[in-house]
Amino acid sequence: MRITSFSFLLFSFFYLTSSVVAQPFFKWNDSIQVKINGSFIVNPWAGGLNFVQASNIDLDLDGIKDLFIFDRTGNKIRTFTNNGILNSTDFKYSPQYESKFPKLHDWAILADYNCDGKEDIFSYSDLGGGFKIYKNISTISEGLQFTLVSALQYSTFNPPNGLLINLYVSSVDIPAITDIDNDGDLDIITFAITGSYLEYHQNKSMELYGTCDSLVYEVKNRCWGFASENNFNNTFTLNDTCSGNITNPGITLLEEDLRSAERHSGSCLLCLDLDGDSDKDLVSGDISFNNLTMLSNGGSPSSCIMTAVDNAFPSNNASTTAVDLSLFPCGYHVDANNDGIKDLIVSPNAPNASENFNSVIYYKNAGTNSSPIFEFQQSNLLQDNMIDLGEGSYPVFFDFDNDGLKDLFIGNYGYYGTTGFKHKIAQFKNTGTLSSPIFELITNDYANMSALGITNMTPSFGDMDADGDSDMIVGGYDGKLHYFQNNALPGATANFVLTQANFKNSNGRIIDIGDFATPQIVDINNDGKNDLIIGGRNGKIAYYNHIGSANTTTPVLDSITHFWGNIKVNMPGYFTGYSYPFLFKQNGITKLLVGGESGYLRFYDSIDGNLNGVFTLIDSTYEGIYQGTRTAPFGADINNDGYMDLIVGNYEGGVSFYKGVSSNITALKQLDDLTPCQFDIFPNPVNTSVIIKISGDKTSTFTVDIFTIIGQHILSEKINNNIKVTINTESLQQGVYICRLSEQTKDGNTKKAIQNKRFVIQH
Repeated sequence: MRITSFSFLLFSFFYLTSSVVAQPFFKWNDSIQVKINGSFIVNPWAGGLNFVQASNIDLDLDGIKDLFIFDRTGNKIRTFTNNGILNSTDFKYSPQYESKFPKLHDWAILADYNCDGKEDIFSYSDLGGGFKIYKNISTISEGLQFTLVSALQYSTFNPPNGLLINLYVSSVDIPAITDIDNDGDLDIITFAITGSYLEYHQNKSMELYGTCDSLVYEVKNRCWGFASENNFNNTFTLNDTCSGNITNPGITLLEEDLRSAERHSGSCLLCLDLDGDSDKDLVSGDISFNNLTMLSNGGSPSSCIMTAVDNAFPSNNASTTAVDLSLFPCGYHVDANNDGIKDLIVSPNAPNASENFNSVIYYKNAGTNSSPIFEFQQSNLLQDNMIDLGEGSYPVFFDFDNDGLKDLFIGNYGYYGTTGFKHKIAQFKNTGTLSSPIFELITNDYANMSALGITNMTPSFGDMDADGDSDMIVGGYDGKLHYFQNNALPGATANFVLTQANFKNSNGRIIDIGDFATPQIVDINNDGKNDLIIGGRNGKIAYYNHIGSANTTTPVLDSITHFWGNIKVNMPGYFTGYSYPFLFKQNGITKLLVGGESGYLRFYDSIDGNLNGVFTLIDSTYEGIYQGTRTAPFGADINNDGYMDLIVGNYEGGVSFYKGVSSNITALKQLDDLTPCQFDIFPNPVNTSVIIKISGDKTSTFTVDIFTIIGQHILSEKINNNIKVTINTESLQQGVYICRLSEQTKDGNTKKAIQNKRFVIQH
């Protein structure tokens, strides 16, 4: 199910006391080294890539084009800065820029429409049936910024006096955004809503205003290139008469006929000059097919006619390897090696149904921008320098060789290849020290577990048979569990033996939580015996109590509830949640983090002494951590500094590491009482502005301060009682913020009692 919106339950009310904020605090960190195939990789914690769309943009405004990656898996943006080495694909993962971008979904292409040298955003519209556009308004002083200029782009059909209709591009298609007529502004090529024919929407900015900074589109041609694509495959017919649909763009179907016609099934388009003759040729990828098709333009910029078809692009372009991806490859024209010449990147546009590991193909341009020669370089650009396990990643720390260092195991949904999915657990050995861990990949198929055929492997470790060492339980796609007993001698390297497939409860019935079982072995009720909590596709958490004796060699588990803590992480309108629980102790108090489909983490407390009750949701977007979709958190102090660190898996197949640190928010003593009042913030989440209102007392004067989650002061506003103030948030980046309310005494001093609320900015 596509993620199109997120739920935020963030009207959490809390006080700051003289101690630090009573929750763990994490910061993304890339200092821990990871070695794969004998070499240290550059971006180990970059989070993985699956089905990506690539664009250039200057993220840090240093004059060098960086890389913007949009992954259809979870609509996740990942940003990479260019280290500036000529002729080198040398990028550093830089997540600090990701929150600068607005909320995007389905597809996102960056292109400079107003000729200011800064790439703007074209992305599928929140309103559906077309695309939205954001202008890049970045400055050196303010940094990377965007503003919405069109929520749904329109075009004039049947010019000059025709209907102004949304310029249709489906959520599956990707249009070509380029200057077709070479006049300096950006035009659009897209498949018509009825399919088969390519529509040319000309930007009239230069013709009307003599500048390129406007977005005024009209249909120039409904059968661009006089070529049509077969409705049932990806073959093209050249010299198509287009059934009278064109040559005259004034001849058209009625709008109601267009809207009721069968929709185009899915294509991605790229227009570029491949032969140096100044007109734009076409490269097309289609759903259900594994190749890119190139159509040669034998006409001119003002009069296109396609004269030849190449179904093995770009092999005939440079005697190189043709694109061959399992499903729906798409091409992107970007400079990948910092030589000023745009190369070709190809990636699938079919989530869950195509290559997800070697899925970013890089062709170097050995020619020029106007006459490219694309030469195959690699099939895993960027992926070769990060932990990437295909689709799905479920990390857990476990010292498998008893050397006192926590190692890293990561299960996955699977690697997609020619034979379908292979489901595995990767094993990374910690070869560092107690204070400086280093992880080295030993195998991506620990103990040859792929041979067992368990789909969506989610491992958990803990002593289940009271012999002093950790056993392993693996959850699967079908909602069932598999118990592996550790038969190693004391102090030896773990040796797991499958003892019971389809693990049973105390009544001999197979434990089954529905789909996507994600277990954690943990002593929930503090009785010295490890129990089980299990997340699942339904967004809930099941709790199984160990009812056997403390020294039993066979764990005896009994279901307590399949709706533990009244937790359900599903987003509004979704039947699925993909909950992934991680229970831990902080200062002896039990806390719970839950990952899920939204990509955010939820933080709960009020668990101790309340195992059969309703837990308290403290934060539904914990620490602003967002990793796309189906997040899987796990924590441990892996650098021996006294703080729990956090690792988060996601459905892109990668992992992100967050170092545990102390809170930066200043602690305040509550010496005075606030005058009783109602403190409201709405809407929450916030888009362009937030309203703050104080009501209930008639005489007091309050000050409202807004801080980032790490304590950076943003602004202050005075507010009198029963008067609301509106604060513009367009210039603030997405994330979690704290609104602090303080009150002035009659003598003009500020009371030291502070009331705080959290809110989320979501552009």
